[in-house]
Amino acid sequence: MALENDNLKGLVLFSHINRLGSLSAAAQLLGMSRSSVSKQLAALETQVGSRLLNRTTRKIVLTEVGQQVLKEAHKVELALQTIESISEDHQSEIAGELKISCSSAQGRVHLVPLLAKFAARYPRIKLNVQLEDRFVDMIAENIDVSIRIGYLPDSSLIARKLCDLSWMLCATKEYLDNAPPLHSPSDLVNHRCLFYRNAKLAMNHWTFAHTSGATENVTVSGPLAINDPGALITAALAHTGVLLIDKGLLGNTIKEGKLLPILQDYTPIGGLPMYAIYPEKAFMPAKTRTLINFLLEEMPPVLRGLSPA
Repeated sequence: MALENDNLKGLVLFSHINRLGSLSAAAQLLGMSRSSVSKQLAALETQVGSRLLNRTTRKIVLTEVGQQVLKEAHKVELALQTIESISEDHQSEIAGELKISCSSAQGRVHLVPLLAKFAARYPRIKLNVQLEDRFVDMIAENIDVSIRIGYLPDSSLIARKLCDLSWMLCATKEYLDNAPPLHSPSDLVNHRCLFYRNAKLAMNHWTFAHTSGATENVTVSGPLAINDPGALITAALAHTGVLLIDKGLLGNTIKEGKLLPILQDYTPIGGLPMYAIYPEKAFMPAKTRTLINFLLEEMPPVLRGLSPA
């Protein structure tokens, strides 16, 4: 069977359909209509001479022939990506599109200002930045680089550590003036505390190290648990309670006296690491390598407050 250019596109499309689990998801990712995806799949099945998958109301199931074709489609997809990378590497100037994923709060405060600097340095690179607080399937969604916070599960993805985030305990003067005394972490059980919480994680177990070297653990509670750090800061500024958060997200609120650091004889323990993640590839595109190296160089001093973004 001789493969023409349209068949190559069909094989890559077939790989996307299988990876994403539906024709609609593949159409959305590729910016195509569902009917166009369906037509390309039908054309590929006609070329192969056999049905490649069976569709139910909930999922797609590969036929035996579909499983064999998928293996070859993966090879074609990888070959095309490698050819594109080789072509980019031999250009006189770094160019191409990079799709980047990051959580909303970290992206707004830390990443986007740096990407503005990156864009000025490499004007022929187009950046597509997705700021969203959900798990991102980098392979299925064609993400080149993802910025993730926290300890990572084992996977085929490559992780480069950028830095460790530093935490700060703070509240407004108005809240503290009307709250019980706060001299040690154990006193936090008598306070309204604000903490991050999503469907899988509640960050209300706080650990502190005293200047003497002793550590203290406390489980806090309060009126608001939110899955958005920016909203937690807004709640703290509204005198709602005590907040423990990445100090890099606080901006000028401490300097301007809007929030006050508290328990300064104690250092919060457990600042989470920040990683740049990218899929493992036999041939890394120059644009991806350039961005990773830029973040490794520029992100740590920004998070330590040593230089402006």
